[in-house]
Amino acid sequence: MTDEQELGALVESAYAALAFKPGEQPDWAQFNAVFHPAAVLALRIFPQDREVSVLDLTAYAEAQMRNGLREEGYSETPGSRSIEITGDVALIRQEFTMNFAHRPAVEALDVFSCARVGRGWSIISVLSDMQPESRPRRP
Repeated sequence: MTDEQELGALVESAYAALAFKPGEQPDWAQFNAVFHPAAVLALRIFPQDREVSVLDLTAYAEAQMRNGLREEGYSETPGSRSIEITGDVALIRQEFTMNFAHRPAVEALDVFSCARVGRGWSIISVLSDMQPESRPRRP
């Protein structure tokens, strides 16, 4: 498997782990497995959030399940992706769609920083926000 394929599979695994049916929850073990234990996520978790939150993996799992999401179910559909590799570090720009059961879908962007740590690639950080046309305007 090439580095690009391995990095693509890493990102796909993270998105797949976040999908769950109403009454269930994401597969947090699968999600965490693609991240370095010291990973940092800086993101707007829900479109209506007024600002970006900076979280570790545990805090993200707690924040992701607020706003009745557990009862609703959720998934993310990856779209266009670009990968830039320099030695043992990589930058992935991933467009995706946030799919809510009872709310409109929202277009967003993840920017993953990855590093080859030990024998494989790990996600070190994620920067994420809604695409400008999807993010509600601030008053």
